[in-house]
Amino acid sequence: MRFGLGIKLMGYVMVGVLVTSAVIGVIRVQSERASLSELIGKAGQSVANATASGAASLIAGYDYGNLEMLAANVARQINVIRVTIRNRDGRIMAQSEVDDARTHQRFEAPVVFNGQTIGAVTVDVSTDALERALAALYWRVFVEQAVFGAILGLIVYLFTARGIVSPIRKLTTAMEEAAEKGDSYVARYLEVRSGDEIGRLVSVFNTLNTSLASYHDKLQSKINFANQELRDKNIQLGGRTRELEHALDLLSTMATTDWLTELPNRRKFDETLSRMFHQSERYAEDITLVLFDIDHFKLINDSHGHGAGDEILREIGTLMRLHVRKSDLPARLGGDEFGIVLYHTNAEQAEMFVEILLEGVRAHRFQYEDKQLSISLSVGIAQCDDSMKTPQALYYAADKALYQAKHSGRDCYSVYDGTDALPLRGRESA
Repeated sequence: MRFGLGIKLMGYVMVGVLVTSAVIGVIRVQSERASLSELIGKAGQSVANATASGAASLIAGYDYGNLEMLAANVARQINVIRVTIRNRDGRIMAQSEVDDARTHQRFEAPVVFNGQTIGAVTVDVSTDALERALAALYWRVFVEQAVFGAILGLIVYLFTARGIVSPIRKLTTAMEEAAEKGDSYVARYLEVRSGDEIGRLVSVFNTLNTSLASYHDKLQSKINFANQELRDKNIQLGGRTRELEHALDLLSTMATTDWLTELPNRRKFDETLSRMFHQSERYAEDITLVLFDIDHFKLINDSHGHGAGDEILREIGTLMRLHVRKSDLPARLGGDEFGIVLYHTNAEQAEMFVEILLEGVRAHRFQYEDKQLSISLSVGIAQCDDSMKTPQALYYAADKALYQAKHSGRDCYSVYDGTDALPLRGRESA
């Protein structure tokens, strides 16, 4: 449970008053005890002396009856609880006991007759009344001081609530509002009503608040100016950014595209083959690689020039794009070597594809400077199987089939079957 400053201040005052009152009360009660004890001592000693004086002649005459009466009469006095009369030998001659008090004080007086001590008188006086009076005094002092402390604490609270507690509460509320509403909020101005420390604290808060508001306005102006500058720069850079993005796209395309045939180049081919190979391995999907060369391409360059060779390469690229699917990847691997990755395709389906491609090449009219050129292809086909652990193994198998087709007379295709025996197909349709 949280208490306000006023409640705490009133509590501190009450506690201080109670502690002070307790000390003062103890000193006061002890002083009363001393004075009352002195009065009881004088009264008790007087009773003892009077009893000794009355008992002198009776002890001398051994008048036991009157001694008993004397002891009884003395014991009936207020607060006297026991009277004992002894002779000079210490033998009790008379004794009277009225009550057994919890606390008492004993007084003694010698019995003198004709200048000689012939006995002694002992009088026990009860101090219970004294203790009860002191206890009542304790409570009275405590109640008085408690009431005094409460009244004083209330007075202190009433006088300090307006001058101390109220300004601090307003200052705290303003600071809490500023903290709750965030950095952009500026706390309200507080009225200074005094020139003491509280007033100075409020004045310092107002000064800091004014400075903060000024700094906030300047900062906001700078932020607005910077935002406007940034928007202007973004507008200026927008066109350049689009040009740069277009240039980057063009560079990316050039890095993965063969400039002559506009087919993917060897880099793009290797990346795609690796991805398709591992995807086929993971999902158990068929993938077949087709590699082919242009027959006697060097002879064409030597006989008709490199311009004729470039024209043939471009037209082969066009024929490849006409025959492949969107899921396949045709590429120029370098020189007159081409490759096609056929996805979701087994060897038999690849053979059908190659036969159509070969027929398309045979039927196409290749011309350069009004001269018709005869073009044929040597093709190797390899389907990925469990024995091939890497993309390079698949490429090696297709390349081996390609060389088998070349060695078998060209213008045909050969299929790799996992052994050195490579069945040759395609010449029958040449």
